[in-house]
Amino acid sequence: MAITRETVPMQNQILELNGQGKSVRAIAKIVGRNRRTVARIIERGKVVAPNVETPEWTKSIDWEKVRLEVSRGVQVNILAREHAGDKISYVQFWRQFHKTYPELPMVTMRLEHKPGEKSFFDYTEGIDIIDLTTGEVRATSLCCGVMAMSSYTFGEFTFTQRREDLTRSMENAFRYFGGVTPYVTVDNQKAAVNQAHWYDPDVNPTFVDFANHWGFAVIPARPYRPRDKGANESGIGVIQKQFYQEVRDRQFYGLAELNVAFREYLERLNGAVMKDWGVSRRDRFEGEKLLLKSCPAANWEQSEWRKAKVHADCHVQVLKKFYSVPYKFVGREVRVRVTSKLIEVFDHDLNVLAAHTRLLGKETHSTDIRHYPEEKVALTQFSVQLGLREAEKIGPETLKLVTALLSGSYPLKYLRRVQGILRLYQSSRVTRKGLEHASKMGMTYGKLQFGYIQVTAEYFDRSGNRPSLVRSAPKRELDEIYLHNQIPKQEET
Repeated sequence: MAITRETVPMQNQILELNGQGKSVRAIAKIVGRNRRTVARIIERGKVVAPNVETPEWTKSIDWEKVRLEVSRGVQVNILAREHAGDKISYVQFWRQFHKTYPELPMVTMRLEHKPGEKSFFDYTEGIDIIDLTTGEVRATSLCCGVMAMSSYTFGEFTFTQRREDLTRSMENAFRYFGGVTPYVTVDNQKAAVNQAHWYDPDVNPTFVDFANHWGFAVIPARPYRPRDKGANESGIGVIQKQFYQEVRDRQFYGLAELNVAFREYLERLNGAVMKDWGVSRRDRFEGEKLLLKSCPAANWEQSEWRKAKVHADCHVQVLKKFYSVPYKFVGREVRVRVTSKLIEVFDHDLNVLAAHTRLLGKETHSTDIRHYPEEKVALTQFSVQLGLREAEKIGPETLKLVTALLSGSYPLKYLRRVQGILRLYQSSRVTRKGLEHASKMGMTYGKLQFGYIQVTAEYFDRSGNRPSLVRSAPKRELDEIYLHNQIPKQEET
């Protein structure tokens, strides 16, 4: 039987690993060679080569420092000039450096994953869909999820890679797997990771909320390191070579139709025997499935995080609506989580301050009276006193209106309205006389709404205090007023 000759770089790699103290068995597993070959190369490497005298100039150079500079991207020719000057040529320096630190090939090893510990998720380009109504060709993306140990695979096509699509696809994958892994590795798409980083990636807070709901820890893949999710990369490659080729001549007219065809393919893929293992993905997954965490009863509700400042009237503004917050947080910045049904307000430590049903109709305020301070405390607040002083500067009628709005058990309730009314004059939208007239009319007719005060003041500034003209009734002749008086007499028979 002929002996296969190993390349020089491979022999150097084996000798290097042996020098690090690794056993023959471990080296064979790492480099993918049998133990007999590894042992033979190690024995051959023990033969001591004749000593070659080291040039004198090399002893004065800190080669470890040179190696560090090269690892940072500095070119060897620059380092040759800096460390050796004109003593030797660049070629001599280059040869001595590579003799001291020979380049070794990159060797990969099969990662051994614990059953049920981790799953991978990634996107790739999908298959185009034709819209029957418009004839438009729409591109899709394939979200692929793979169990790390068994390579059990799930995937579905979506139109976008936005957070809504990513989270729904992941939820469908967990339901398909029948459980959740403690760790999930995702690629560095914006839907999950705000800022990719080698050591300290910034995971999106909304995605963290999604992870907390499902009970897994997020492990972003390192940038430019597809091997961090090798099982997924391999799974995507298999799908592209098999399913994409199977349907290359087929046209799909809807996302549901495409996903049905893909789900049928997944059943065949997971049931097919894997050459490396002699069993199918489904067979390997059966034992792994028992170690998964149970899925929550309900899916995660999509949410959005915002920042807001608590106004003097104890409200924050969210999507043009106003929601009350305890008065102790007036002037502070808070965090707001917006869902389809709820508005939740938190401090910076994520302690809940308030929760409101989201306003979707014409209502603009959601107020919990418990968030207001008691009357005596509220009247002493700077914003209330400032409003009264500014109203007094404008005139007595405006002061009466503002006092009426700020009176009662909850003075802060109409503080925002008071500020809006005062700004009508402060911003020169209406005159002092106009606002005084509007305030008087508002108090007279009990119409204290901002809209009424604004319209009345603006009308006064345009037309003055004049009643609108009323047309007089048309004059008619007396015999024409009541036509029914002209009744013809009946003829005598």
